Amino acid sequence: MDHFKQDIHYAFRRLVKAPGFTLVAVVTLALGIGANSAIFSVVNGILLKPLPYPEPGRLVGVYHVSEGHRAVMSGPNFTDISRMATSLENAAAISTTRMILTGEGEPTRLAVAEVSASLFNVLRVRPALGRAFNADENTPGRNNLVILSDGVWQQRFGGDPRVIGRKITLDGVPREVIGVMPRGFSYPVDRQAWLPIDYDEAFVTKQRGAWFLNVVARLKPGVTPQQAAAEVETLGRNLAKQYPDANGEIGMTTYPLLEAMVGDIRRSVMILLGAVGFVLLIACTNVANLLLARSAARGSEMAVRTALGAGRGRLVVQLLTESVLLSLCGAAVGLLLAVWGVELLTSLEPAGIPRLTNVRVDGLVIGFTILVAIVTGVIFGLVPAFTATRGLSGSLKESGRGAVTSRGGTRVRGILVVTELALAVMLLAGAGLLMRSFTKLQAVDPGFKPGQALTFDLTLPDARYAEDGPRIAFFDRLLPRLRNLPGVRAASAVLGLPLNGLDLIISFEVAGRPPVPPAQQPAMQVRVATPDYFATVGIPVRRGRGFTEDDKAGTPRVVLITEAAARQYFPGEDPIGKTIKLGWGRGPGKPKAGGEVVGIVGDVKDAGLNEPNPPQIYLPMRQWPVSFMTVVLKTSVPPTSLTDAARSEVYAIDPNLPLSNVGTLDAIVAKSISQQRFYMLLLTIFASVALVLAAIGIFGVLSYAVSQRTREIGIRMALGAQGRTVIGLIVRQAMILVASGVAAGTVAALFVSQTMSRMLFGVTPTDPATFASVAAVLVGVALFASYLPARRATRVDPIVALRTE
Repeated sequence: MDHFKQDIHYAFRRLVKAPGFTLVAVVTLALGIGANSAIFSVVNGILLKPLPYPEPGRLVGVYHVSEGHRAVMSGPNFTDISRMATSLENAAAISTTRMILTGEGEPTRLAVAEVSASLFNVLRVRPALGRAFNADENTPGRNNLVILSDGVWQQRFGGDPRVIGRKITLDGVPREVIGVMPRGFSYPVDRQAWLPIDYDEAFVTKQRGAWFLNVVARLKPGVTPQQAAAEVETLGRNLAKQYPDANGEIGMTTYPLLEAMVGDIRRSVMILLGAVGFVLLIACTNVANLLLARSAARGSEMAVRTALGAGRGRLVVQLLTESVLLSLCGAAVGLLLAVWGVELLTSLEPAGIPRLTNVRVDGLVIGFTILVAIVTGVIFGLVPAFTATRGLSGSLKESGRGAVTSRGGTRVRGILVVTELALAVMLLAGAGLLMRSFTKLQAVDPGFKPGQALTFDLTLPDARYAEDGPRIAFFDRLLPRLRNLPGVRAASAVLGLPLNGLDLIISFEVAGRPPVPPAQQPAMQVRVATPDYFATVGIPVRRGRGFTEDDKAGTPRVVLITEAAARQYFPGEDPIGKTIKLGWGRGPGKPKAGGEVVGIVGDVKDAGLNEPNPPQIYLPMRQWPVSFMTVVLKTSVPPTSLTDAARSEVYAIDPNLPLSNVGTLDAIVAKSISQQRFYMLLLTIFASVALVLAAIGIFGVLSYAVSQRTREIGIRMALGAQGRTVIGLIVRQAMILVASGVAAGTVAALFVSQTMSRMLFGVTPTDPATFASVAAVLVGVALFASYLPARRATRVDPIVALRTE
């Protein structure tokens, strides 16, 4: 212990006596360790932290499986699985929607979950105030109840506990508040209120083909996720035989709930962690080179200590103590950088990345940072420590040059530089691939013109707008008023804006074709639009005509389809004039949606710019009015400046209708690529840091080489060597290192880049242009970094140089 205290005290004094060296080393390590801590915070928050429920490992999602992908379930299938699966302790169905809260100040739209009463038992979470739902409260007529989130309770009701038992109005329906959930509870994501779902006859037995339920279940004690999945898959096959029309083409399975929530994000996040690990390794090699150079001045010290009886192991421990202390100092600064970095990462709010609210610098991240600091200190300290303590017998005679000036020491420094250059190539290649991919993604035509357009959502509550007439009348009154606002060029409404991912996919039949079983019927996305919608957002009518004011109730039903729908479902024939009947109805005895195809419109992107154009069908709003629509205003002024005016026009017709999701089409497009932008930005930052560190590494090694070759350079210049000859000599030495590093890094990057294939669009993982650009950039930076010490070498005074030894 005494030796340990002495080593720490001595190491601290050595670092204080060399402030320049200490500052450079600490900043270099802080960049590497801080970046690792920040990204580990993301890994921890998204992937490692368990779900905030008791025994989270027993929670699974239950899904349909269609065409190899997990999908939501139907009510009858949920009912059957929850009744028959012996591996499930309990299961709950969830349907998400939005409802308007009125009578409590300004109307507001709440994110609502209609749930099985069993949900809170499955999750093992109880309300902080009041009670949960009882099983019989999923019965129609007994379910006018609501449980509030803590946020809504605090913001709209002032945290008043007397809210329990009070009636509030959601979508025009009075509902009794029976509970308030604990702070932080929001399952599913961002829900603000929970209602009992109707277990009516249609839900329980009839609507087997209507997929709209998320299902969560808790496994019985001792049951593994694999056992549950096997049982549910078997039950799914049995139900497919029992109900071939609805279930013939689908399977069923379970999946761990955390894994289902994280999805494909795991691979991308782990790639970022690997990339930032490369940055740390580059930082380590730089500091190792600094320590090697610094050790040259300590050769005499090490020799004296050896002569006084210190063994090599004792000296190595002393030097490792210094390197670990240096690393811990870097970790302290890096932790501050990590806190700032995490705040920056979460503020970007990239779409599609779950559990970002869990990302923070906590105890586990601090522990990780300390561990990384210790390991890092040992890694970058070992080589200099062993090199500095080797061959000490001649150090006293050589006045401190020792082993570090030997060919072996030079070779070690060269290997370290080649290593960091190779790592830099790998990072630059990854960043370059993402940059090229992002550039190509931005160039994709979304199928519409997003500029200068305001958007906002309106939900017409069934209490006042249950019938078609009031829905049509509302928009017939609203849209002309909006068109008359100063700065508005066009106004329209649609169910399903482009790039919003509305997954309203309905099966259909084409009149005149042989009938097929329901499970084998084709399907496409359904949209509902007003006549001016296509002109407002710039979707072209390719053939036939668009909707007109005459396409209304009581006239022949018409539809429009996209070019993708025409190609996929009408190959080799003209779809115009064909009649399509959708499997979307509004109850027994009422006609289903559909009509004659009167036009073909351009394709638009929906799930993302990097996804194929989906086949879509449009219905005219006046023939198929729906309660939820997005209003689009094309403007000649900044779009958001019209928000208040648009709200006033809505309130003039119905003062209880709030505007929600107010934004612009430009913002929607930007959000659709925000995840790709997030990954590109981070990897570009890491690659830039790596490039700077690599340049510093080359500069440091060559500067040291010049200082060690002062006598040789002096002799060359005394014998008549020109400055450009000396520059060429130094630069040539650098280019040998650079060529080795670029070659090794390129080979490694060709393999590593394969892991990024899912993150790329329009670019292959081995894109030649990217790899050539990376090599050119690194060579250019290396030339600049090597020119400075080479230039300094030409200013050596031969007389002074000959006196240096």
